[in-house]
Amino acid sequence: MKKITTLLIMLMMLISITSLAIADEAGEEQESTDNETEKEIEVMNNSLGAEIRLLQLQKALLKNIFKGNMTIEVLTVLGFNTTALEEILDQMKDILEEVKTANTSSNESVLIFVELKNQSKNLTTQFRETLKDMLDEITLKELRQMIKENFSEELQDLSKNIRNKIRHFNRNQLYRLYGLIGDANDSFIEEYMNGNVTLNLSKIQLCKAINQLTAEKRYFIFSEIKQENIKRKINAEVFLEEMQNNGKGKGKGKWG
Repeated sequence: MKKITTLLIMLMMLISITSLAIADEAGEEQESTDNETEKEIEVMNNSLGAEIRLLQLQKALLKNIFKGNMTIEVLTVLGFNTTALEEILDQMKDILEEVKTANTSSNESVLIFVELKNQSKNLTTQFRETLKDMLDEITLKELRQMIKENFSEELQDLSKNIRNKIRHFNRNQLYRLYGLIGDANDSFIEEYMNGNVTLNLSKIQLCKAINQLTAEKRYFIFSEIKQENIKRKINAEVFLEEMQNNGKGKGKGKWG
């Protein structure tokens, strides 16, 4: 019975601290739902979280612009009129510049992220639909494969930068949670930072440390994490609701 109780406690803790992870892929694919956007902005309550999300949007735009440029080059050689595609691509490039210059320390960073992401998503859809009207499915598949094999060095460097910042974000979260326990566990956190330990293993180690505490202390830590997760979720929901109610919106939530 005690073993089952211990496993349940660890499971509850793992579920509660899943918000530590910000997957590198999050926000990179342009087709996302409102729920995914809500989840993305939950971590934008500090400048590092905001910087990560904007960098991920920057990467998604760079990726689509790179694909677009290669597509237009191929179509031009084949004799297609690419004017419509070029116009869409120019708009994507304008959005990319806005993302690059966004102030991650500003309270408006969440609003900027959501608005620019939506614009980017719409333009990506327009590009795809326009391209579908020009090429058959077999040619499209061959074109996608060729593009996939030729990603730019700039894109690879940006991916490394994002992964590094995610590790710093997660390290900060781990230090905060170990602070609640009263044990910094510096060596284990640094092992994670160096890439020698996965984030999942770090979470399990954290749960084991919490399980060694008294029932009262465990309840306190669980409550703290749960309250913070609920607060972030509510703030994100309120922000998106205010944006929808105000058109372009000035939804601000309670960030920072």
